[in-house]
Amino acid sequence: MHAGVSPSRGLAAGLAIIISVSSCGAPTPDAATLLKQSSQRMLGLSGFHFQMQISGFTGTDEPVQSAQGDAHPPALHARVNLKEGAILLEVEVIFATGDIYLKSFTGGWQKLTPDEVAQFFDARTLFDPQVGLFAAMRDTTAAARGNAEKVNGHETYPIAGQVSAGRMHQLLTLIRDQGSYQATYWIESQGSDLWRARLTGNLFDAAKPATITFDFSNHDHPVSVTPPPLG
Repeated sequence: MHAGVSPSRGLAAGLAIIISVSSCGAPTPDAATLLKQSSQRMLGLSGFHFQMQISGFTGTDEPVQSAQGDAHPPALHARVNLKEGAILLEVEVIFATGDIYLKSFTGGWQKLTPDEVAQFFDARTLFDPQVGLFAAMRDTTAAARGNAEKVNGHETYPIAGQVSAGRMHQLLTLIRDQGSYQATYWIESQGSDLWRARLTGNLFDAAKPATITFDFSNHDHPVSVTPPPLG
């Protein structure tokens, strides 16, 4: 110890340095690392709740306005709002054990073919492990991390980047497969949970913009989806 410095003062200085270093914490991962970590986390969940909202231009070939439900891919149970002219109609869909079921406003449950459900909203690919939203996080390019934001009470980092239109067409076939779109993901700052994702661009028309926003909750809450009784 240098002359003139008391043991107590030296100890205090050392503690101050330790506290200062500790308070800084580990550095925040870069955008690409956050996307990879969150993708892995979301793909491994035993279940979650989602809300999907479409705004902007959609057109007659894209009747879906919103959906919400619970999923443990490939199983999913959701309520879907469809636009028919100026009227919104709610239907209920279930994807379970490889089959598709629909309950419309006119009656009970009926089984649909893949071609029939594709005419309005085929949700099977939304969260598919290979082509769905969570897998697309790894295919996001030019990713950049923004300043911390709160989403539904959670501290998150928004990660914005570009995803090819062809890649987004895979997760929802109603999306145009030409060009590229901007994707933003709000990832928890103290973990890997994804709380919100937003896709923007000329999604359904080459000249008119639209936005699809997903909000997630109940991460890793077990979800069990079973086929409903027909009729």
